[in-house]
Amino acid sequence: MASSTVCKSLGLQALLDTVRSDRIYSILDLGPALEDNIRFWSQFPCRLHVQDYFRSYQECKAAVVAEQESRGAPFSVLLPFGSETVFDIVLAWDLFNYFELKDLEMLVQSLSRWCRPGTLLFMLISDLPNIPASPTMFKILDHEHLIHEIPTQETRPCPRHQPRDIAKLMARFNIFRSFLLRHGIQEYVFVFK
Repeated sequence: MASSTVCKSLGLQALLDTVRSDRIYSILDLGPALEDNIRFWSQFPCRLHVQDYFRSYQECKAAVVAEQESRGAPFSVLLPFGSETVFDIVLAWDLFNYFELKDLEMLVQSLSRWCRPGTLLFMLISDLPNIPASPTMFKILDHEHLIHEIPTQETRPCPRHQPRDIAKLMARFNIFRSFLLRHGIQEYVFVFK
């Protein structure tokens, strides 16, 4: 059974403080298509691309025979954007908690193809021993609050990626803002160099 809580998000607020009404933004949301988020972004001039990355990745992995799969295959199939595509904002939510560093390296490398200097990437990293078995659904309530909707009571061990590993992984980005929240979550807003 799903449970939900409303939490203040300093990272979301920092990201949204940079959004201006006089330009069009191209946004990549790596979470599921949620009506609340689509409605929230509709108040801004933007093109929103939604890719439920975790679910699509799981389905892709199940459909591909391991012997025939190259390491980069799921990333190129699941992020099928042309070379002309450029994103101004990438919402990774808590996705990084659900992959090992070697897989995240491939994901970040793929995402970097569609970033330009100034592209912002928002993510949440857990420092708790356990996380929900599948990613939390984050619904944007307003400029500084997120609804955390946990889809299951089942848990799994958290990889607890260390800040130094995240910094190495995100070498093509600088940390724009970072916030350690009371409930064991580190929010990051990165900016592409």
